[in-house]
This record gives sequence, structure tokens and C-alpha cells, in this order.
Amino acid sequence: MSKMKSHLFKAISLTSTFFLSHPLYAENNLTIYCTLQNEACEEVVQRFSTQHNINAKFVRSSTGVTLGKIKAEKDKPQADIWYGGTIDPHLQARDLGLLEKYRSPKQSEVLPQFKHLVEKYGDYTSFGYMLVLGLGINTHKLKQLGLEHPKCWSDLLDPRFKGEVQLPDPQSSGTGYSFLATLIQMWGEEKAFSFLKQLDRNISHYVKSGIVTSNLARGDSSVSIGFLHTFEAEKAKGAPIQSVSVCEGDSYTLGGISIIKGARNLENAKIFMDWALSKEGQELNWMRKAPYQIPTNKYTEILPDAVKPNQLNLIDFDFERFGSSEQAKKILSHWIEKIKLSK
Repeated sequence: MSKMKSHLFKAISLTSTFFLSHPLYAENNLTIYCTLQNEACEEVVQRFSTQHNINAKFVRSSTGVTLGKIKAEKDKPQADIWYGGTIDPHLQARDLGLLEKYRSPKQSEVLPQFKHLVEKYGDYTSFGYMLVLGLGINTHKLKQLGLEHPKCWSDLLDPRFKGEVQLPDPQSSGTGYSFLATLIQMWGEEKAFSFLKQLDRNISHYVKSGIVTSNLARGDSSVSIGFLHTFEAEKAKGAPIQSVSVCEGDSYTLGGISIIKGARNLENAKIFMDWALSKEGQELNWMRKAPYQIPTNKYTEILPDAVKPNQLNLIDFDFERFGSSEQAKKILSHWIEKIKLSK
């Protein structure tokens, strides 16, 4: 080899080594499927990327849509980790073999109320926050219509609410599915579906999860079914909205965090999960600004008006049952046949 060729080879080798090892050029990526409001996804990803010098990006979609994407992409995953959304679809993904096994050391910092759930499900899914299911009401519109504020699920069957109630579509929304599961948990399937059949008469639309609160704020509906923190967020923007914790008891869910099986950036996904479960990762504006959005890390500082889990009348919710992919398929098929398509 000539001296010129030798020097050229060394230069190329050194340049290649620089590009592969230098942080700016090293492959240091993370793709997140995010099932939160878009502004929350942006805050999470920006904060994490800055703190860990990882090139993270997110794709935002509803819980049901995200689960569908992970199923469709199982042979060639397009994302590394799934952040947010109700826990039931995460457990369904576990049952279908779509998740990577990883028990984060940060699970040891979870609130005592959720220790038993972490011990049971924590091999594949961790819990980043707690949400409470209830009603959102547009006080201005109810006053215009001369209607009393509903306090219970059963109040929604009043014929005067005809065309005034909206529910996120359970086919695509984890929120909607949580509502179906809540009724079945409290009353059993027969009574729950009898209630849903009667409620259908008052439903104006089964909508995408992301627009149910904005529809309520605009007055497109008088009452919406959803997680209370979303109604509080609209209220903080000045909308005439009030959240209602229902008289039958507080149903709740936990926000799941799961690594997708076959993740191309597995180590970065683990770093993200550890961070999302930490005090630092949970002291974010989106999680702290609404009283019904409850961090799960016991060391997290929360706002003075935030609701504590021990202040709620929580129902005994069977996450294993309603997180089963077979059970979810059965419930949704029944709802589609008997309610959605029966008109």
C-alpha cells in the first residue's frame, strides 16, 4: 500500500470512529407511542430529551388506536415504548406477547395503594399516574336547559338529557372502554348492558377521546363521560365546566408505561421508563396542574388542591379481568352489536 493510500485509509478510519462514537452522531434515538393529550406528550418528550441527551420523538394517538398499531407492527415494531393510556390495553398487549419484560427499579417508589398492582403486573407494565373516571358538565348549558346537575351515572338516564350526553367511543378509546368495564364491575353484565341500552337514547355521539372535552367546553354537549382531570384542564382555560365524582363510587385507572417487544432502542426505552416513574419524571406541568391527575411516585410533590387516593371512594376494580384481551374483545363485540349498531 502506498503512503498516500495508507494515510487516506487512516483518515477515513478516524473519521468513521468519530462519527460512530461522538454523541452528536451516535445512534441515540427513542420512538414513543404517546397516549396523552398532545401538549403533555410534547412536554414529556422535550424534558426527557434535554435531560438525557437522547433524540426522542413521539407519535400521538388514542389508546385503542395505539394498541391496534402495536398489533399490526409486531413483526417489525415502529416504536420502542408506549407511554400513557388506560392500563387495560397495556395488559391486553402483555397477553398477546407484544411487550418486553422489564421491571424498573423505580417501581419501589410507587405509592403504597398501588404496591399490590406493581407486584402483580410490574414485569411488563409500570404505572405512571392515576386517573379518576366521572362526569364533566357544562354548567352554562345545563342552566339554559333548566336541568339539574347530574350526580350519579343513573341520573344520565333522565329523558331530559336526550341528545345532551357524549361518550368516547369504546372501540377506539381507553376511556370509553373503562366506562363499560366500570359498569360491569359494579353491576354485572346484564344490568350494565341494560343501562347502556337506555343511556344510548340520550347519547348524541360516540366521539374520539381527544375531542369529548372540547365538545363539552363549546357547548356541543351538556354532559360528558371521561376522566376528571380532562374536565379540570378545560375549566382552567375558562370554560364553564365542572367535574363530578359520581355517587356510585370512584372508578379509576392507572396510566401504563410498557416497552414494546422487539424495541430497536431497548436500553433507551429502559432509561425512559425509569425516568417516567421517578420523582423528577412525574413533577411535570401536565401531571401536576389538575387535581384529579395523581402521580404514582410517593416522593413527588403535588399541588395543595390535588386529590389524594385516600380521599376517594374507590371501587374494587379487577384490572386482571378487564385487562384480558379475550374479555375486552367479548365486551366490545357485545357493545357494538347490542348498542352501537342496534339503531
